[in-house]
Amino acid sequence: MKILIVGAGGVGGYLAGKLLECKKNVTLLATPKTEEIIKTNGLKIIDVDREFTVYPKLELSGIYDVVFITTKYYDLDSVIEEIKPYINKNTVVVPVLNGIAHFEKLKKLNAEILKACIYILSNKKEIGVIHKKTPLFYLCVQDNDKIREVFKNCDLKVKFSKNIDEDIWKKYLFISTFATLQSFYMKPTGWIMENRRNEVEKFLDEAIRIAKEYGVDLKDEKEKVIKQALNIPYESKMSMQIDFEKGNNTELETITGYLAKKSKFIDGYYKELNARAIKQ
Repeated sequence: MKILIVGAGGVGGYLAGKLLECKKNVTLLATPKTEEIIKTNGLKIIDVDREFTVYPKLELSGIYDVVFITTKYYDLDSVIEEIKPYINKNTVVVPVLNGIAHFEKLKKLNAEILKACIYILSNKKEIGVIHKKTPLFYLCVQDNDKIREVFKNCDLKVKFSKNIDEDIWKKYLFISTFATLQSFYMKPTGWIMENRRNEVEKFLDEAIRIAKEYGVDLKDEKEKVIKQALNIPYESKMSMQIDFEKGNNTELETITGYLAKKSKFIDGYYKELNARAIKQ
C-alpha cells in the first residue's frame, strides 16, 4: 500500500516517522527546503522516551492508496492542486486539519474523503526535527478497510470511528475556545483559566449551541473541556497564538471565523484578531 503524507510539521512529520518505523511504504511531501534537509539528514523524531531518524521517500510517483493531509488550512488550495495527479477515485484522502471548514474544499478531489482529527502535542523544533512533548497520540478517523491496513501492527492509538462528526466537534470545541482566547490576550492556557474563566465558559456555551445546529450534541463536554484545560501545563500555547506572536499566517478563518458567522459573541474576538492579522 502506497501512503503519501503531505506536510512535515508536528503532525505529518511524526506520523511519517512512526509509519516508517513499522515498515510502511511512505512518501513525504514537504517544501523544497525541507525535503533537501531531510534527504541529507533524515527526519529526526524526538519522542518522549527516545529519539530515532527515518528516511522517507521524497519524490512523488504514481497513484497513492492513502493520502494524509496535515498542512494548515491556508495552504489547502495549493495542496489540492499539487496532489491531484497522484490520486484517483480509489484513493482515500484523510485530512488531519484543525476545524470543520476544510471538508467543503476537499469535495474538489476525485477521491474518497475520510474525516479525521488528532490529539497530539508535537511541533517542528527545526526543519527535519519533530519534537513530541507528551505521550499523547490519539487519532480519530472514519472507519475504512484501507485505514485499518495503514495502522495494522503499528503502536499508535487509533480510533476507527463510527461517529466521526461528534469526535471532530469535541476537539473543535477545545481548540476554537483556547486558540481564540489565547491569541486574543496573547497569554497561555493557565493564565486564561485563572483570569478569563467566565469568557471560556461563554465561548464553550456558544460553540455547543452551534454544534447542536449541525446535529451534534456536546452538552456533556463543557466540564470535560474545562477539566482538560486545568490539567495541561500552565504555559501551554495553541499553534494559532504562536503564529500570531511570530507574525505568521494563521488559521483564524477556520478556527474562529467558522463559528463567528453564527455568534455575535465569538464574532467580537474574530473581528479584532482579523484586524491584527491584516496589520501583520
